[in-house]
Amino acid sequence: MMRKSSAFFLVILLLATVVLAACGGAQPSDGGQANGGAAAQQPAEGQSSESGGSQEPGSGEKKETSSLERIQAEGVLRVGIDASYPPMEFVAEDGKTPIGFDIDLANAVAEKLGVKADFTIIDWAGIQAGLLGGHYDVIMSSMTITEERQKEMDFVQYLTMGIAYASRPGVEVKSDADLADKIVVVQEETTAQYYVEDLMANKGIQPKELRSFPYATDAFRELANGRADVVAIDAPVAGYYAQLDPDQYRVTGFAEMEPDPIGVALRKGETELRDAIQKAVDELQAEGVIQELQVKWFGDAAGH
Repeated sequence: MMRKSSAFFLVILLLATVVLAACGGAQPSDGGQANGGAAAQQPAEGQSSESGGSQEPGSGEKKETSSLERIQAEGVLRVGIDASYPPMEFVAEDGKTPIGFDIDLANAVAEKLGVKADFTIIDWAGIQAGLLGGHYDVIMSSMTITEERQKEMDFVQYLTMGIAYASRPGVEVKSDADLADKIVVVQEETTAQYYVEDLMANKGIQPKELRSFPYATDAFRELANGRADVVAIDAPVAGYYAQLDPDQYRVTGFAEMEPDPIGVALRKGETELRDAIQKAVDELQAEGVIQELQVKWFGDAAGH
């Protein structure tokens, strides 16, 4: 959710944890109350209800239960998503059903594990705190793998993404240099935002204005309304919008950077679960499933 890199993670973690504790924080995909859902009640790895296990007769000791064993026993892999990032993850026309690339991939991974995926929708600002607080088992929401995040979480990479420039009609932003004197919009707290800010601070490229919004949909709305010249965003997202309305959105160029790794995020120490997901992703890659999903959801942007 390459989108998704946060310099303010510690502050967000504290704030989001308070919010999650106060009102449930996460919204289950079936529209139910988070406080009453199993995902909202799931403790983190290492907490008593996760690792306490059962006491074997005569042993006097409790047998540890791994996350993978618990997931397989319950038959459910709980997945945290920010459903505001089409085509990666968003909500269908019924207003509650998650769809998108990450949703299809999560379902495929869950099937490999012999379980079903259950999705918890939560705003991006609180998604890491929700994982670390045990509200779901993994995050599969286009999360960029960064050094900072690897200090807090483990990852299984399944994709790489570059940043694309989606321009309004009459504007051609083909390269980083073309951002100069343009009104640039991004989704806040994303790698695209940080990339453009780095260009401004270190490369001497000065947009007329850089504005950020909580959701990708807001950024593209600014472009459609003529209040912005270009959206800097993950290439698959830009490609999706260009296919959705080619009269309003066009992918005119790409950032001059190496694509970033995207991965499934897990809590630290859940080795068996991480290895099982890695095996599932490797098999889906070898079977061509991941490439098929890229073509299905990304279209012409599948290679970026």
